[in-house]
Amino acid sequence: RRFVIMANKSTLAQNCVLVRFTTKFWSGIKSDHNLRQHLADSQSADSGSLNVQKYLVGNTHSKMFRRELGRVRNDHYYPLTLPWDDNSHDYYEERVVSGWRLCPNKHFDRLTSEMEQAKVAFFKEVDGFLKDYPNLIEEAKTRLGKAFNEFDYPVEDDLRNKFRFEFETTIVPDESQDIRINASETVVKKLEHDIKQRQIINARNCTKILVDDLLEQGQHLSDKLKSYNPKNKRGGGFFKEGSIKVFKRQVELLPTFNESICGNDSVITKAHQDLVNVVSKLNEVDDIRADDDKSSKARQDIAKGIEDAIEPVKSGFFGAFDGGKDD
Repeated sequence: RRFVIMANKSTLAQNCVLVRFTTKFWSGIKSDHNLRQHLADSQSADSGSLNVQKYLVGNTHSKMFRRELGRVRNDHYYPLTLPWDDNSHDYYEERVVSGWRLCPNKHFDRLTSEMEQAKVAFFKEVDGFLKDYPNLIEEAKTRLGKAFNEFDYPVEDDLRNKFRFEFETTIVPDESQDIRINASETVVKKLEHDIKQRQIINARNCTKILVDDLLEQGQHLSDKLKSYNPKNKRGGGFFKEGSIKVFKRQVELLPTFNESICGNDSVITKAHQDLVNVVSKLNEVDDIRADDDKSSKARQDIAKGIEDAIEPVKSGFFGAFDGGKDD
């Protein structure tokens, strides 16, 4: 059995858009070459083998920005999209640039709303940090002692430009789009062919990631439920409510991805229906953590229900792309 991959004008290009999330914040970390040389001299070491960095205003703010941006990605950006050309990450100066990700149209309004709210919250934190910036510099004079250098600190206007929160969108490339370049018919046809092939490959990768994530999270939760020991809640078999939340979200979003990318694959549709019935039994997590026969049976039943639901997907998916041929 082979999964249907949606890769033509009437599917991906009409049902999805591409999105990209770019962020940046000032780390406040500065390399000090003079201190490095001083350290090398004091230790009879080669200065090229050492690196001395200063936290100009501590690291509390950078941890906060990193945590909040990670939350936006993990709670909204990643769950509502799938990698399309998501293969580049630049962490230079805390700047993260991701490749384009595929977002079903049915998720787009929700994602846009979440990103707009997150952007407002992000720059509210930036304003708070900039307001406190002069105080942080004064505190740094004491913390850094002789290592303090006022020229390490950017002026406020320059510092504001070191914070970035951008959410971009574009259309999914389609070979039927008008390609107007000053080139031969052969070159144009090759461009059209390459666009189509890239779309097929990326759609295939999206499907594989979607299914792999579903199988991985489902099996992980099932294993945790089966191995859970109420008498040893600190043990490795303990299942967290967060794991259940993540799995429920995957189940919730599965139909839209299936429709937009997989052509409403019947096996995925059936798996979703079965999983909805299973996760409905996970509303009260504390009930299945209890040390009694009823809770023990519930855990085993839910674990089996998850495995039974995802097994047909696993069986149908492996080998679906054998030979790399395009359907």
